[in-house]
Amino acid sequence: MTTDHLQTPEDRLPEDASDHQPHQLDFIAAPTTIGELATLRGTAPLDVIEARVQIVETLRRASIRATHPEDWLLFKAPDEAGGQIVGYLQDAGCDRVRDLWGIEIFGIGRPEKIAGDQPGVFHYVITGNGRCKLTKQTVEAMEGGRSSTDDFCKDRTGADLELSVRKAARANLDGNITRELAGLKAVPIEEIERAWTGTAKKTAQCRHGRGFGSRSERLGAEPASAPDVQAPKCGVCGALSRYRPASGSRGAFYGCPNYQKHADRKWTMDAAKWIEQAKKTAAAAPAEPATREPGAEG
Repeated sequence: MTTDHLQTPEDRLPEDASDHQPHQLDFIAAPTTIGELATLRGTAPLDVIEARVQIVETLRRASIRATHPEDWLLFKAPDEAGGQIVGYLQDAGCDRVRDLWGIEIFGIGRPEKIAGDQPGVFHYVITGNGRCKLTKQTVEAMEGGRSSTDDFCKDRTGADLELSVRKAARANLDGNITRELAGLKAVPIEEIERAWTGTAKKTAQCRHGRGFGSRSERLGAEPASAPDVQAPKCGVCGALSRYRPASGSRGAFYGCPNYQKHADRKWTMDAAKWIEQAKKTAAAAPAEPATREPGAEG
């Protein structure tokens, strides 16, 4: 009578562990969280803390490196507040990094339709939960939403519009959970640039949001308040500068549109001084000779 059926899986493993093929039990004990991975470097408290920091930094760098410029929307603080620029990872970009963090989304509620204040305008809101298997963090009752007035809804009507807004609301929920658990809601532009070092990706290719002027200005147009004089050229790269109106305690100035390409060599021109100089130059210029119509008598 055989007793093989009474043996445990460990009893049937070869004596020389170095010669056997990977067994299912070998993977059960593999480290799967940041805490478990950190202890591989030792059990001393400082070693564990240092390892956790390094793991998170590596994850963030790998996450940003996996994204593309079109995945980010840049926001700029007012100049009087420091002028810092941060990147917001959009919903499509969150799809690229979710698996790196082991983020799971669960407990999804039904989309709720909310009527807008104008006929034909509506919103969809959806709630859900999320957890990160690496950090063991959990977020609950997160919300995502989209509106029928968003840009992607242009030229959509009827059922197509309804479906588009519902799908976008769900994508926004997934993005909100991912940004919260991965800490990618407001990433300094310097961190994005470091992660993209050695690639063809540039922050200058990212879209601009609040803080970079009106929509037309972000697309390259001069502000409506720009003075009627020729703008100066950047003293660093030679590009034609753009007028920036006064804001708060800061006066109006001209700035380089390519300032991000030479952030270590900033250049600006005080608008009042430049306008005064331009007017003096125009006044000192000789008047153009009058022209006659062909055949006119002198």
